[in-house]
Order: sequence, then structure tokens, then C-alpha cells
Amino acid sequence: MFDSQRKIYKTVADIPGPRSLPVFGTRWIYWKFGLYKLNAVHLAYKDMFNRYGDIICEEALWNIPIISVKDRDFIEKVLRDSGKYPIRPPNEVTANYRKSRPDRYTNTGLVNEQGEVWAMLRNKLTPELTSPRTIQRFLPEVNQLADDFINLISQARDSNNVVEKFESYCNRMGLESTCTLILGRRFGFLDGEVSETATRLADSVTSQFRASQEAFYGLPLWKLIPTKAYKEFVASEDALYEQVQLVDKLKIYDSNKRFKLFEFSIVSEIVDTALIDEEQSCTDVRSVFVSILQVSELDNRDKKAAIIDYIAAGIKTLGNTLVFLLYLVAKHPDVQEKIYNEISLLAPAGTSITAEHLHRATYLHACISEAHRLLPTAPCIARVLESEVEYDNYRLPSGTVVLLHTGLACLENKNFIDATSYKPERWLDDLTKKSPFLVAPFGCGKRMCPGKRFIELELQIVLAKMVKQFHINFEGQLKTEFEFLLTPSNANFILRDRNC
Repeated sequence: MFDSQRKIYKTVADIPGPRSLPVFGTRWIYWKFGLYKLNAVHLAYKDMFNRYGDIICEEALWNIPIISVKDRDFIEKVLRDSGKYPIRPPNEVTANYRKSRPDRYTNTGLVNEQGEVWAMLRNKLTPELTSPRTIQRFLPEVNQLADDFINLISQARDSNNVVEKFESYCNRMGLESTCTLILGRRFGFLDGEVSETATRLADSVTSQFRASQEAFYGLPLWKLIPTKAYKEFVASEDALYEQVQLVDKLKIYDSNKRFKLFEFSIVSEIVDTALIDEEQSCTDVRSVFVSILQVSELDNRDKKAAIIDYIAAGIKTLGNTLVFLLYLVAKHPDVQEKIYNEISLLAPAGTSITAEHLHRATYLHACISEAHRLLPTAPCIARVLESEVEYDNYRLPSGTVVLLHTGLACLENKNFIDATSYKPERWLDDLTKKSPFLVAPFGCGKRMCPGKRFIELELQIVLAKMVKQFHINFEGQLKTEFEFLLTPSNANFILRDRNC
């Protein structure tokens, strides 16, 4: 018996959600004859929150509960109270595969590891990538990358100024810029003709994301037998691994302080170009690559895995986000003109965009922040509770897996006025309640994506230069799919030169 003063809490078992099956949990809802489509998981969660309320319980294989929440206060509490080693649920299919290949991997990688191993990898692998100084030195190269991207899409237009499947060009931008930052040289993925290398890399990354999603949300038989989805994942992981090869011995400076004998390659056809030449490589950003390889405490397998993961993540993260940003700007001509006026005043025609220009481009920043809020490519943050948490009369024990639906929370009018409208001006208003835990497309805290500064810099410069060059239009509504990230589909942009 409880006395009248004692609060009675509900348990995880009381949380509403889809009907659970023995062993298989609720994953049946994504099966062929289930309630939802596997490529529309983002829409499934929107519907489930409408059906069951602000807290939902799903169950993975062996009926392990996974709790979804979109409440702002809960999201902020979980992320703010993270401890020394925040626990992020691993991508099980990646972790399982890498554990099965000790010849290639000593651990499951920066994204999937936990505790002291994760902290060690973070401290050894990310300092150069997350350094503001590195990003500052990369600025001239980003200007050139943006110019080459604009030239590429200009040539890709048809007679009506339409660029079909615009997302494929943005993925090429993601590939070229990520390789340039990480490996320190250009590879020609923004040239007019699509190279077989670029196609294979992009296809491998897409296959990896899709297979990861199917293995996670679909029928989880891959844990028992090698299913088609698992085999596809292994094939994509193998392709990415084989496309990044490192020489075991690093011989650095000759008498001219030139990096003499360090080889890297992305597939065999570019091995011959991989000898670093000071006049052809981006010497200012080469330190990202070299800093990883000079860490004496790490096995070469860890270094190789880190480079693979950085390149794979950069392609889709930048590519998807760039499409979403340009789509929102295209659908709001008034916003587009404000960007044009601001950038034209700060950096007149023929002027490279500098750090000072970007610092003063407050409206440009607001447009990007609003795009992150409205169409984040990563609309959810996953965590494992490090201590017991109470929410809405439920008591969630330590060790519970929670999905924090920041993307859906950002569409709630109680969190943002007129939440479903694209209004960059809200980010210029000091009275607007902002939350680094709610608008967090790159995660937050110690588990934040290490490439955040790099992606933000690229978005700023590409958006500024695109608006200076084109009137950007988009007919109809952008279609999206879920491939472990929110991904645009068949995006056809209309780009008319401003001097026409």
C-alpha cells in the first residue's frame, strides 16, 4: 500500500506503442505487410507520436525496449546531464562486422565505441579536424571548391536551366571537399565527367546507409544468419575499406621539408597521383591527414578506419544538408534576395569570401540555422541513460535506450512560434528561446560530429556564392526518404543566371 503522499510511477512496460511480438518486438511494423515503409521511418515516427502521445515504446530483437521522446525538457535534461563518457547506442551491424574482422579493425570505431576506448579515439583522432585554426586555413580551398561546384552545376543545366538529380552533384561536392580536407589534395570529383571512382564511392556509402537501416529497422534475422541486408552492408564496408589504403611506414621530411614518401589512395586508378607534391596539394589542410597517421599510440588499422569513416560520413552529411538548405531558400524568394543583398554588400563581385565576411553575414547564418531546424538530415539523437530519469509519471531506469526526436520537437509550436514555417529572422531575435540541444543536426556535447565546423563553413560559402550567381527555384515539394539519415530524392533545381 502507498500512502496518499507518495507518488506512484509507471514503468517502461506501461509506455504506449505498437504491439510487440515475442522475440521480434515491434520491428514487424516495417516489414512488407507492416504499418510503415522502411524508407519512410521519419514519417512513421510522426504518425506514432500522433497515435500514442509524446512518449513511445518500441522493442528491438529479444524485446529490448527503445523509448522515443520529443519533449524539449526531456531532451535537454538527457543531453545536459551526460557524464564523462556519454553512451551512444552503437550501430549494431557495423559493430558486429568490425568485431568479426580483427585483421582490419582493433575496435568498432569512433562512432560506435564507448567509455575509455571511445575517449582515447576521440582525443587522438579529432583534434586537428575540430581545430578552428585548421578550418580557417581551409577557407581559400573552400572558395575554390565552391567555384568548381558552381561551374559543374552550371554545365549540368538543360535548355530550361533545370539540373536534374541535383542531390548527386551535392554528394560529389561532399566527396571532393571531404577528401580535400582529410587527405589534403584534390581528386577531380567535381570535373564535368563523373569518374568511376566517384560513382563507386558514392554508391558504396549509399549502400552502407541503406543496409544499416534495413538491418536495424527491418526483420533482424541478420543477427542469426547473414541476410541480404547484412551481405550488402559487408560488401559496401569492404568496398570503402579497399578504397583507402595506407603505406605502413611514414617517411616524412626531406631536406626541403617536403612530404616525400607517404602514399594513400582512393581506389587503384588514382594510386599514381597519391604521392604528395607540395605544389599540387593543399599544404594548409594536409595536417588533418598527417596528424592521424603520426599518432604513434594508435594501430594503423585504427587510422585507416578513421579515414574511411570521415570520408563516408562527409559525403552524405554535407550533400543532404546542402540540398535541404538550397531547397528552403529556393522556396522563399524574399529570403534569397536578402541573402543576395547582404553578401553583395560584404563581398562584391569578383571578391573571395573571407572569414570577416562570414562573421558579419548574420542573415546568412540565420538561414542556415533555420534550415537545420526545419529539415535536419539527422532528426534524432540516440543515447543510453546513465542514470534513472523521470518523465510524465514514467520512471526510466539507467541503461534504457532513448531516441531523442529533436527534428519533430523543432516542429512544435510550443517550442518555436509558427514552427513549420521557414523564418530565418527568428534567429536574429534575442528574445527567441534557442536551444543547442534542440537544433542539433550534428549532435551535441562530447559526442558531437567532429566535422561540424567544416560542414558549416562549406554551407556558408556555397550558399553565398550560389545566391550571388543564380536565381534558385524549385517547383513542387521536395521528396525525402530515410536512409539512416533524412535524404532528398530526385531533386530538380532551376538555376537561372542573375545576369540574364
